Amino acid sequence: MISMEAPLRNLTSVSRMKLGVAGLAVVVLGGAAFWLWPSKSTPAQAQSQMVAESAIKTVSIVVAKLTRMAPTLSLPGTVVARNDSKLASEVQGRVAWVAEVGTSVAEGEVIARLDNQVLAMQLASQKANVARLAASLRYNKDQADRMQKLFSSNAIAKSQRDQAVSTRDMTSAELNAAQATLNETRYQYEHSEIRAPFPGRVAARLINAGEYASPGKDIVRLVDIGSIEVKAQAPIDVAHFLKEGASIPIEVQGHKVPATVRAIVPVGDELSRTVEVRLSIAPDSALVGDAAKVFVPSDEPRNVLAVPRDALVLREDSTYLFKVDAKNQAQRVAIETGTEDGAMVEVRGPIKSGDKIVIQGAERLEVGDKVKPKAAT
Repeated sequence: MISMEAPLRNLTSVSRMKLGVAGLAVVVLGGAAFWLWPSKSTPAQAQSQMVAESAIKTVSIVVAKLTRMAPTLSLPGTVVARNDSKLASEVQGRVAWVAEVGTSVAEGEVIARLDNQVLAMQLASQKANVARLAASLRYNKDQADRMQKLFSSNAIAKSQRDQAVSTRDMTSAELNAAQATLNETRYQYEHSEIRAPFPGRVAARLINAGEYASPGKDIVRLVDIGSIEVKAQAPIDVAHFLKEGASIPIEVQGHKVPATVRAIVPVGDELSRTVEVRLSIAPDSALVGDAAKVFVPSDEPRNVLAVPRDALVLREDSTYLFKVDAKNQAQRVAIETGTEDGAMVEVRGPIKSGDKIVIQGAERLEVGDKVKPKAAT
């Protein structure tokens, strides 16, 4: 009789081996899945890293450097026109027409006109008188010549010759007087039209049509707005540091305007101890009458530590800036300002040449903030 126990034992052994291999595979796959599957803490770490990266602020920086600058003194000034005139009448008469305020006129253009009808009649009458005297002078000259010939031949008395010569000379004098009167009337007639001596704009009408103008009475105010400059009074001791043709920064209505010293009047006022300085500016940079600040050098130039004006953070109680340290952290530095030269400002405080200074983004920085510096353009 064949026993079935051995085969059953063998079968069980084989099955157990298969089960063991399968279990081992499950364990290996499970381990691989454990290492390959992302950890549950990874998203939180990624989010934390993103927050940390977003906390780093990008700022624009420049390097503080020594700059040769001169201390400046701020002087009050006024924008004026180089040609600003009140044009008066040279003749008398009723005003017929005056240009409107704001009218632009060229040099030589008529800006006012007087009624010249009476002058025209006088001119015609005096022309006729001059022509009459000229004809009379021609006759008297011929008569004097004839009398001279007769006298030379002893045909007439010397008194007759002398009378003819006297008549000729008197007629000549009358003609000269009449010609002078004619010239005067012609001058008045021509100047009954008031013309612009320079290009400009009518700033004011000082008389109206229908009023009577007399010689010397102002008619209009004409201003040459195409040629403007700034007038300022500078202390005599400061004027020594100014030179004609030098570029001087000025400020008009809060805006920087380039200017050039046109003239320094070398005559000081005894009371104020100042001299007048005239600075040329572009025609469209200001209006006549604007107030201006003129920054003139008050001493010899010297080397100072300077940064752009945009780097300064102004507060009521202090002025400071931010510099970036070796760890790319923002450090606030309290400073004092000094000399200015265009966009550059002298700074004094715990800062040295070569320090990285924030000029854009400083308003949102706190002490110790991590920053990502980039060079300013």
